[in-house]
Amino acid sequence: MTEDIHEKKPEEIEERIKELEEILSKDEKNVSALLEKSSCLRHLDKYSEAIEVHDILLSINPKDIDYLFMKGLVLIEASQEEESLQYFDTILKINPEHRDALFNKGLALRKLGKESEAKDTMKKAMKSK
Repeated sequence: MTEDIHEKKPEEIEERIKELEEILSKDEKNVSALLEKSSCLRHLDKYSEAIEVHDILLSINPKDIDYLFMKGLVLIEASQEEESLQYFDTILKINPEHRDALFNKGLALRKLGKESEAKDTMKKAMKSK
């Protein structure tokens, strides 16, 4: 997508999703097309479809920290905070100082009403590099 997705109308984004699906029909593991499709779906608030895209990305590379992180983010966006925690925890097992994983885990915990744990996690995030 040559323009910023935020400058596109929903129907233009839907059209781009169709183009990406055509690309993916020929190469279902095209990572750049999958990432762009997820971005488009998230922009249209189609979180369950975006989650499916991230499942495909993780099937390609299950230990990729970026894919794990993005799946956690999409789950938070879909109000599935409890499910998002497993992805942030997996990242934190690999890298306990992963600032973004700590921060977003804290956000998820806060949304779940776990204020004390959220606060501790956010403090760790602020101390991380």
